[in-house]
Amino acid sequence: MTFSSQPIRGLDLPDVSQIGVILVDMDRAVEYYQKTIGLGPFIHAGRVFSFLEYRGERVESKWLMAFASLGHLELELIQTVSGPTIFDEFLRRGGEGLHHLGFDVKDLEASLERCRAIHIDVLMQGRFEGGGFAYLDTEKIGGVVFELIQRPARRA
Repeated sequence: MTFSSQPIRGLDLPDVSQIGVILVDMDRAVEYYQKTIGLGPFIHAGRVFSFLEYRGERVESKWLMAFASLGHLELELIQTVSGPTIFDEFLRRGGEGLHHLGFDVKDLEASLERCRAIHIDVLMQGRFEGGGFAYLDTEKIGGVVFELIQRPARRA
């Protein structure tokens, strides 16, 4: 892959709206964040995907998600249940932790066109009623994945 000399602002991203954390035990993490740290309440959510792709291949994968408000940011906790995901890769490389920064975009397809134009690949993406998401291959520089999210509204 060739990196563009054009800075990431070439994607015309809005402010960060979400911080994603990968973990192995959702119940334990939610309890810790709520009782010990004082975050929450958490909203547990699921999605039915009309399309899910991992590293260019159509897949069947499932994961648990829980969301809490951090003011202008949303905290997303993710635990994989089945199927291949970039979340499993992350856990194998180093265990639980901060995985991605999410950006709410108005037009996911237009944002993905800008990614292709500056040679940023998609690691995993999906579509659901009312929107979709795409995790970008941005961790090679800085160690953090960027997620583009098109959705009707935040969950928390």
